[in-house]
Amino acid sequence: MDCKKATRLLSDAEERELTARERFGLRFHVLICTACRRFQSQLQLLRHLLSHATPKMLASVYASGVRLSDSRRQKIKDLLWQATQEP
Repeated sequence: MDCKKATRLLSDAEERELTARERFGLRFHVLICTACRRFQSQLQLLRHLLSHATPKMLASVYASGVRLSDSRRQKIKDLLWQATQEP
């Protein structure tokens, strides 16, 4: 399994139950892949933070108008692309 498929399955697992084959492949991949392990941890942290956020907190974040700069956004895209290219 490659990182692109693993990250897709990690995201999909939030919305549906993975098949036994998907779970096995994902567990094995995450076991050997530091980047995907980190992505899994970040997803878990986001889920935790969002589950504990109040509607008022979420509204203030959306209303703040905070946006990433174009250069920072490009840097994130580049890093994500590089992560998907690693064997």
